[in-house]
Amino acid sequence: MLEVKLADLPRKLTMFEAVENCYLEPIRFVWSRLREGVSTMVRCEKQIIPYLQGILKKRLTSDGKSVAFIDGRPPAGSTEQVPRVTGMVNQLRSLVNNTEPNKVFFLSYLDILTSTAMGGLSQEAKEIMTIIHENPLLVLATFEDPDFPIPDLIAQAFPARAEMIGLPRSKMAKLITAEEARKFTAADSINLMTLYKYVSGLNPVRFREIMGIFARKADLDPKIPDMLPNYLQELRGYTACAGAALSHIQLDRDIAGYPQVKQQIRENILNLLQRANQTSDEQEVRQLEAIIPKGLIFYGPPGTGKTLFAKGIAEALNAAIYIVSGPELKSKWVGEGEANIRRLFARARATAPSVIVFDELDSIAAQRTGHTSDGGTQAAHSMVNQLLTEMDGFRKEQLVLVIGTTNFLDCLDPAFLRPGRFEYQIEIPYPEWEDRRAILALYNTTFATGLGEADLDLLAGWTSRLTDTGTRYTGDHLNALVRNLKRHLLNRGLPALTGEALKVWLKQLEGNLALTPEEERVIAIHECGHALLYRHCGRHDEIRKVTIEGGGNTLGLVESKARRPNAFFTESRLRGEIAICLGGYAAEKLVFGEISTGASADLQTATRIATDMVALHGMGGQTAPRFFGDQEARGALHLGPASARIDVLLGESLAQATQYLQAQRAQLERLASLLIERRTLTQDDLAAFFASTGG
Repeated sequence: MLEVKLADLPRKLTMFEAVENCYLEPIRFVWSRLREGVSTMVRCEKQIIPYLQGILKKRLTSDGKSVAFIDGRPPAGSTEQVPRVTGMVNQLRSLVNNTEPNKVFFLSYLDILTSTAMGGLSQEAKEIMTIIHENPLLVLATFEDPDFPIPDLIAQAFPARAEMIGLPRSKMAKLITAEEARKFTAADSINLMTLYKYVSGLNPVRFREIMGIFARKADLDPKIPDMLPNYLQELRGYTACAGAALSHIQLDRDIAGYPQVKQQIRENILNLLQRANQTSDEQEVRQLEAIIPKGLIFYGPPGTGKTLFAKGIAEALNAAIYIVSGPELKSKWVGEGEANIRRLFARARATAPSVIVFDELDSIAAQRTGHTSDGGTQAAHSMVNQLLTEMDGFRKEQLVLVIGTTNFLDCLDPAFLRPGRFEYQIEIPYPEWEDRRAILALYNTTFATGLGEADLDLLAGWTSRLTDTGTRYTGDHLNALVRNLKRHLLNRGLPALTGEALKVWLKQLEGNLALTPEEERVIAIHECGHALLYRHCGRHDEIRKVTIEGGGNTLGLVESKARRPNAFFTESRLRGEIAICLGGYAAEKLVFGEISTGASADLQTATRIATDMVALHGMGGQTAPRFFGDQEARGALHLGPASARIDVLLGESLAQATQYLQAQRAQLERLASLLIERRTLTQDDLAAFFASTGG
């Protein structure tokens, strides 16, 4: 049980006792193998090696074995000054003709001597490998630090392997004294999960050092409400080391909008972890740990806040966060990228709870083609395999969450998306009206721009247009917009800019040439064509506004409500989507006999929907539906036969839109005139118009 009475905890502990209590089973395994004459390798941190050697020496000598340490130290009384590395190699050379029975040699620093660089062995490593393999009767015990992996060619000489990393949860009650526990509980018992979630990655020596600091502090006083949180925060500060950082981005305070994304994060990760930390039932903890995802992926356009959400998760977990760029990990040398990943995961485990964020994950985890003709490709494949190996090797009780961010989910290697790895994917799309308003409100407070509620509504609507680069507004764009407004206020000595003054400033930002009345009418007809097709498809209540107020590369637009995530669409619904997209095109053709360049974005969207219907969903009336989901299958050679079905879908939808608009020609003209007069029509304006015209 995780709930332990203080009376059952040790009264005092030595470092040797702590190490033996923590790793009793693997220590027994190593001892028995060495006693049987089997060379053994222990994977552990350097800090515990002296204690492990002392424990094993005591056990082996009691069995009649003699022990020697190959550590590069000069013999007693020697005055010769030899570097430690040279001394270790010399000591190994002296073993070549060793015939002494019942002797075990400890190689404390073999990993440092033989650790490779750029995939090659050093001269010392080659000599050591030769000595070890030419003397198979030697009984050797060595240690491998996670940061210094021993090359496989040398590791082969050690048939027995053991790992002593981190603190097993089941051993916590043997690693903390009653006096130390009283710093974290005022009761006569303690739920060890209170501490374990912050110390699981430590070795027992480091844990005992930290507990020694707390032993000198005052016992927990329940009358001081901040005492326990302050102690835990101090504890976290000691454990989040080795280059780790603690995030200060809070999901609710610092990330505005996106309620669906936050709900998914809470329901699938945060709530489960919170429950695991609060329970004292170890069986329930194991069940909860088994269903928490090891990794997740945030995907979506650039600038939407994917990394920000990862930081928010880290803050909620009080986790150390490691943010690494995919391209930074890459190397053309086979083995170097893998070593980078091993070191990264070793540090994350040591500072658990930890969150590792792979920014631009697609740069290292793109779909593999099977061709490894060049070294760079082979190195990338090896790095992917190492990353998957590290994720598959997680201890459930040690919280290390891996988050990948990508703009292109479809480009990721399918091996990453299988259950047990990055099995959970969350889209961070472009912000919709509510999200933009919430984000603007946050920045309004941050930068003290003095915007009122109506001003925030205005800006949320104004930013529904495309930016100068042709993309939709993201959180980054909104941040830049409010900072621009703040500079404007400071330069002019204004406390705020609201109402009409704000509209004038926005007009200045637009910087568009004045449109002629004829051009405005073309835009109005185009946008009203879209609006009427929404009406025809029974979806007019989705429209937020119709406007001819330009901005960036957009001269007008129809803004609609966001779709629900992972929406399910029928073929008729998607045909309606295409008809709505082509409504502006059809309206221009109907009224003016020709079309303008303003329809290009609509054509792009309509073509994409039609292509997906045929290529992904088997729609469009094919005799034998096929799937063209990957990039190769979508090539001209394979997609060519489906092109005719795409053309038919687009043609039928355009005919549907044109036929409806012909029947509603008078209503189209009246709505366009009203739009030109008012510049922007809200949902209420449209409802009143349709009610008055009987449409």
